[in-house]
Amino acid sequence: MDENDLTANTAGTTVMDQNGQKCALIKVETTQKGFTFDAGSLSVVKTEQKTGEIWVYVQSGTKRLTISHPQLGTIRNYDLGQSLERARTYILRLLSEEVYTVVKKTRETQFIVFHLSPRDAVVEIGGERLSTEEGTATKLLPLGTYDYRVEAKDYVAEVGKVTIDDPDNKKALDIKLLHNSSTVKVTTTDNSAEIWVNGELKGKGSWTGILMAGPYSFETRKAHHKTVTLQKTITASAKPTVINIGAPVAIWGSADIRSTPGQAEVTIDGKGMGVTPLSVKDLLIGNHQVIIRKEGFNTTSGTLTIEEGKTTVYTATLEKYATLDIKVGGMTFSMIKVDGGNYTMGTANDDKGANYNERPAHLVTLSSYHIAETEVTQELWQAVMGDNPSFFEGSNLPVEQVSWDDCHTFINKLNQLTGRQFRLPTEAEWEYAARGGKWSNGYLFSGSNNVTEVAWMWENEDTETTHQVKTKKPNELGIYDMSGNVSEWCEDWYNLYPKNENVKDPIGPDSGTTRVVRGGNWSTSDKRGCSVTARTNAWGKEQRQTIGMRLAL
Repeated sequence: MDENDLTANTAGTTVMDQNGQKCALIKVETTQKGFTFDAGSLSVVKTEQKTGEIWVYVQSGTKRLTISHPQLGTIRNYDLGQSLERARTYILRLLSEEVYTVVKKTRETQFIVFHLSPRDAVVEIGGERLSTEEGTATKLLPLGTYDYRVEAKDYVAEVGKVTIDDPDNKKALDIKLLHNSSTVKVTTTDNSAEIWVNGELKGKGSWTGILMAGPYSFETRKAHHKTVTLQKTITASAKPTVINIGAPVAIWGSADIRSTPGQAEVTIDGKGMGVTPLSVKDLLIGNHQVIIRKEGFNTTSGTLTIEEGKTTVYTATLEKYATLDIKVGGMTFSMIKVDGGNYTMGTANDDKGANYNERPAHLVTLSSYHIAETEVTQELWQAVMGDNPSFFEGSNLPVEQVSWDDCHTFINKLNQLTGRQFRLPTEAEWEYAARGGKWSNGYLFSGSNNVTEVAWMWENEDTETTHQVKTKKPNELGIYDMSGNVSEWCEDWYNLYPKNENVKDPIGPDSGTTRVVRGGNWSTSDKRGCSVTARTNAWGKEQRQTIGMRLAL
């Protein structure tokens, strides 16, 4: 800058730019003519050819100047060394020899480098597809402005323009494509409602996952409810997409439940509802399990189908227990008839809670028989044998501390007194009766899926003792305490189940060292040991406070 030269700020030689500001003046000293000048994004406002120099008026802030000559060539982006100030005069000396030398070395190309994510993205620039290696694409291009496109599978393509104007430095672009998806969080106000996306179950209550961009159908479903559906298009986004869907809407109906005889207890889906005749409102549509029971009658169960806005009439006829009352020594006990049939004995291989000795499950066919309503009580034992071996004493408590051999001594004497052929039940008969025979509802325990409803065992014990018989609910046949009070001897030798199927009236192995013991007892700590399929064994001469007996006929 020439501090003494006021040409740029003197009336008559001052030039204003398009913004009304005074221009900076470059006095280019040269003996040559025909030069043109370009200041890039900042304009060259005016040039004037003077003797021995060219006056170039430019906007303030100009830092570089491109100087071109048709014979001498071009000096591109010549660095002026400073940012020019308005209304100031600057001197630039051009020597034709230097111009010629610079022009020979001037490059008009530049490298462009794309750094890509994902690394397998494809680049196209100026209509040409570039090769990519390790997430980088490079190309040497003439100076200018180019259109480019970067794309990759499952990503949103990026398009843009890039200007290449610095031959001395490479141009680098970092391109990170947006994945063509979004993290989606779906919620509903009912935590038990199922969430479905395009017909696929995703979870209950809420679900979070990644979905590709596109249209989707979101649903909340629940049994006996109207499905709520929401159609939404998911767009690619780095931020989570939150979708709130309404909860499924309950659909109601009602039922009138009647039984013969009346005053029978009604349970729907495991919940006690009252006694017949019974009107039940606000039942969800669909199928419900109904169990109707009355003391002295076989329990019956069935399916109650409820339709929207309608009242379903459900009628059940209960059959009296087929009992045989036996009198001996001034007392009476009852034997309940079990109609013959077939069933699958044991536990399926996929039941992870079962013991190995409950497998394999196998088909058994039984003839009709009778089995005692309760375990043999101390009162009955006393009436037959004249003594009481039990540790826990009480006339209506089950007898215990009796061995398998003791039981047979008792049975022989009972048969002499009654003229009948009482015996211990076979293991197959015991399990069939515990399941409820032909009236079975498929419970885990004898008469319920809730062990404390039908059994005395460790979980509901307030004292470590036996309890009076018939103080828990009976099973479907009206039989008591088969899942817990005292465990019970069976006739069979103990061994693993055979693999043959459809055995008729099986009596177990021909020989063995121990006898089968069935049912839980007052000290059983694992409720699975109270199930209708649980098995254990004991020496035939053992006498335990936890083992008693039940009669068969």
